[in-house]
Amino acid sequence: MSLGASQSVSHGDLSDPAYEPSDEELKGLMKRAFSDVALARHRANAKLHEEIAAAALELLRTDDLTAA
Repeated sequence: MSLGASQSVSHGDLSDPAYEPSDEELKGLMKRAFSDVALARHRANAKLHEEIAAAALELLRTDDLTAA
């Protein structure tokens, strides 16, 4: 579907199977859809590092107790 000069790409009906969004519209949709992924990944990595540090500390404590 080609857009006329007076029709804005932001007014496309994405629920219409015949509508083909422009590359710019797709980029905008993807940016909005995945905008929170970086923050979620950062939080998940921080939590994983905390869990690894806690497990390592527990392992060191266990080793100290068995060595005594």
